[in-house]
Amino acid sequence: MEHWSAYWQTSGVLNSFAEGNVKDGYSGELKSFWEQQFAAAPSSAKIVDIGTGNGALAILAYDYGRANQGHFSIDGIDAAVINPVKQFEQHPAVAKKLKAISFHSATPAETLPYADGSIDLAVSQFGFEYSDRKHSLKVLAAALKPGGKAVFVSHHSGSNLTKHSQQAVSVLEYCLAQSPLFQQADLYLALARQAIPQLGLEGWLDYSHQKVLKRSLQWTMDILQQRFSAPDQQAYVNDVIARVARLLQAQTADNIGQLINALGLEYQLLNDHQLRVTDQLNASLAKKDITAMKKQAEQLGLSFSADELNIEGKLFGWAIQLSKAG
Repeated sequence: MEHWSAYWQTSGVLNSFAEGNVKDGYSGELKSFWEQQFAAAPSSAKIVDIGTGNGALAILAYDYGRANQGHFSIDGIDAAVINPVKQFEQHPAVAKKLKAISFHSATPAETLPYADGSIDLAVSQFGFEYSDRKHSLKVLAAALKPGGKAVFVSHHSGSNLTKHSQQAVSVLEYCLAQSPLFQQADLYLALARQAIPQLGLEGWLDYSHQKVLKRSLQWTMDILQQRFSAPDQQAYVNDVIARVARLLQAQTADNIGQLINALGLEYQLLNDHQLRVTDQLNASLAKKDITAMKKQAEQLGLSFSADELNIEGKLFGWAIQLSKAG
């Protein structure tokens, strides 16, 4: 969960993956889908966003309520450590909205902090499916009011996003664990730190060992680009290479120590990204998972439906709806 906590503590990030601009939240057809759900809720509804992250969907509920004379009471919960208001201190308009929402950090879906029969509408955009669904569904069923609903947009095992994520994991796993790219770059900078005080920057750049290491690094980068030359792999491998290349190109006589630290940070950021995407793949729901959820929901007295959701003509995820009898 630390890799998610680190992501949500990135200033200015509202949501994750490709379901919207990470800085601006949701738009277009996805925004319209969620506004339809809010339109069907009571005007004074208690709305809980499960897996809220930094509050993109909760803000959408807030905006809809304000624009349509609703008086929603909105909460956002996330299993990760979150502090949305802090992350948007430099964005006063967004921070103002976030302050009107009650956020619950380090709060898994399996432990909803709500009394039985207290929630009108539970929503989740790429969140609920990451939990222990069997446990979470039982807790949610109890927390919904009679007549209450839950609507989730969940990862689909056959969506384009899932297919892209599979490519991302293959590229990142190889670059971080099998390719010598980061080790070579670290060796290059370590040698530069020793050599530059004696040779000067120009002398270092003309040093035979520097030239050999630089050629080795270029060869490694070329091999990676050849290995991952498919169109849906190129963006990922080019991003990894660019992160390393930028640091090597930025060397001066005085900043080698900083570059070594920055290289370690880039490795950690990419590793965290790999972990998040792996989580997403593990959370993606196939038809058998939907069937199991439907069976459990009905055993809990909830009506259940799940439809494939297309955005801009492409399979995007599952639109899951549950209702508790009134």
